[in-house]
Amino acid sequence: MPAEAVGSAVPHTTITSDLAVVLWRRKWVALAAFVAVLLGVGLVTASLPKVYETTAYMLVNPDRQGNNDFEQTQVSQALVTTYAQLLESQNLADEVSDRLGPSYTGNPKNAISVEAVPDSQLLKITGEADSPETAQKLTNTYSEVFQERIRELRQSDAANGRASVAEEATLPDEPVRPKPKLYLAVGAVLAALAAVAVALLTQRIDQRLHISDDMTDVLGLPIIGRIPHGSGGALERMLAGEPAGDREGRAAAEAFRLLLANLTFANMGQRPRNIAIVSSDEREGKSTTALSLGRAAGELEIQTLLVEADLRRPSLSAKAGGWVGGNVGFSSLLVHRSSLGEATWTLPGASVDLLPAGPLPPNPAALLGSQALREFDEDVKERYALVVYDTPPLSVSADASLVAAITDGVVLVVDAKRTRRRPATQAVDQLRRAHANILGVVVNRVDSGQYGSGYYTADPELIVDQAAEPRSTAPPS
Repeated sequence: MPAEAVGSAVPHTTITSDLAVVLWRRKWVALAAFVAVLLGVGLVTASLPKVYETTAYMLVNPDRQGNNDFEQTQVSQALVTTYAQLLESQNLADEVSDRLGPSYTGNPKNAISVEAVPDSQLLKITGEADSPETAQKLTNTYSEVFQERIRELRQSDAANGRASVAEEATLPDEPVRPKPKLYLAVGAVLAALAAVAVALLTQRIDQRLHISDDMTDVLGLPIIGRIPHGSGGALERMLAGEPAGDREGRAAAEAFRLLLANLTFANMGQRPRNIAIVSSDEREGKSTTALSLGRAAGELEIQTLLVEADLRRPSLSAKAGGWVGGNVGFSSLLVHRSSLGEATWTLPGASVDLLPAGPLPPNPAALLGSQALREFDEDVKERYALVVYDTPPLSVSADASLVAAITDGVVLVVDAKRTRRRPATQAVDQLRRAHANILGVVVNRVDSGQYGSGYYTADPELIVDQAAEPRSTAPPS
């Protein structure tokens, strides 16, 4: 096969596949559009008036015979053409109308059609009406009146031929219009086109990310983690150091263990020393992901530091059940007003330290863009095997990009239920402009059907943090 043929086949296959995906995703909208259009065609078809049609034939014979067959044919066809024009005259229609009486209210001329039958001496008169009886009466009356008019013209030598009824119009059995089967077939085609158009339009209007179970990438990035929907309560218990013995808790714990393993694969086989957890917008599960990932690392005895790098609206400390609004924290270390030991506290039941945001500075971007952030990062990497930064949303400011630029990798968290395509795409572009190493995407709140088979209910070794220490409510001494 030529190279040009191969190159042209791939886009066609891709377009067909994408269209199939859109139609399946929007199947209910497409089905509603299909049914609505088909139902509309059916209603219009049912409301159209019925039209009945019948035909009569008249035989035309010239008085003068031709010298040969050719000349005879020419004379006959000329006479047929002349009589056809006479049949369509308004004078003849008025006479027919008088003959029909007041019960017929229309113009007979508009209800009949006349045509010459090829290679014959016959005239075909077709009449139509809203009932079989009226159509038959109209057509036969036309034939009779025309036959009488030709007879009168011959008597006055105004016509040189005869016209007689060769076949009278019969009573039609069924209407010729509307044609329900034909109209519904055409309607089905139009309904299918409308369904495709509505599906594509809905897809274009709906800016949500749609991530199916069989997708391996989104926004051009690999999916390295899927967090089941409905596991929020289990995560809260886990983060408080309580047992996660139920199915949801085990599924959530296993999802973050898998995410931790995938970070190594995504980073060319080496676990990153520091990562930034980012999202395009608020309430997409970014802080919960950072906290849960840190606890998953702590289970493996990986010395981990969670840094609340959101210096605008921090939430990591509150989710961890710790001390909120302290006088020391991440911001204090960046301005060299505190030591790391004074600012951090250990999560209950885990080898994980948490560094709260500390006092909120008036200009977080300026503080995060200073050399102090790189010095801080180099210092904590000497003390911890893994540093996880929880950043503000990328749509809020440049803070997340500044933190992402100094890390070994970035994890983008998206919400399968509410993340919009455009902000997410802009977030990826923003990270790439900052030359950040995007390791992949974590899809939060995915449909939990794949976790509902009981797979996570059999192995007691998957239970996280059985030692359930009480939640800390004050900073460590």
